[in-house]
Amino acid sequence: SAFYVLKYFNGSGLMEKIIIIKYGELSTKKDNISFFLSTLKKNVLFALDGLDCHVYFDRGRMFIETKQYDIVINKIKYVFGIHDVIIGYKMKTDIKEIKSNILTLLKDKSFYTFKVSTKRTDKSFPMTSMEFSDEIGGLILKNIDNIKVDVHNPELNIQIEIRHDYTYIYMDKYPCLGGYPVSSNGKGMLMLSGGIDSPVAGYMAIKRGIKIECVYFAAPPHTSLEAQNKVLSLAKKL
Repeated sequence: SAFYVLKYFNGSGLMEKIIIIKYGELSTKKDNISFFLSTLKKNVLFALDGLDCHVYFDRGRMFIETKQYDIVINKIKYVFGIHDVIIGYKMKTDIKEIKSNILTLLKDKSFYTFKVSTKRTDKSFPMTSMEFSDEIGGLILKNIDNIKVDVHNPELNIQIEIRHDYTYIYMDKYPCLGGYPVSSNGKGMLMLSGGIDSPVAGYMAIKRGIKIECVYFAAPPHTSLEAQNKVLSLAKKL
């Protein structure tokens, strides 16, 4: 495989560019979360068939390592069960390295207002989430001129997730379709016509995780070939 991860070196260490998937309402599935996430991973891999990617997940996030970022995002943004797709950067959980990497990432950013949001799952980390957000905010203000903090409506929201082994920093996210992974809630039959009601009903069912099969009744000469082709087109879109 020609697969590799884009790595950035700076004065203090190394960070990897990575795609992060947020689950949204899937995270509320306590007892059977593993089933839903395994189904989502299968659907993501199906959407990315033929691309050079490595996909893995935990209860909080799914991660995709690839070098084809734009292509991957354009494909997985139509996969149900994904709330947001994020371009993130992965690094060791080390305060000095995190600080250096943030300044590197902001070097080419153009913004006037910003906010730092920290989520700390590693409780052994020596600072609380609020303390670390304040620390990073002060670092940014000290090193970049003519900017200010806006916690309500910032141009740039810098998000930091501190975990035991790695820390993730991200600023750019793309909203996706949400819902549940297709086939995670069983199968259904859809009577598909050329109108608006049945394809919308099919779409809503798919979004709730139902894998559908479509049925159309052709009755020539009472129904035309054009009507049949329209239904085939709708089925393809679904």
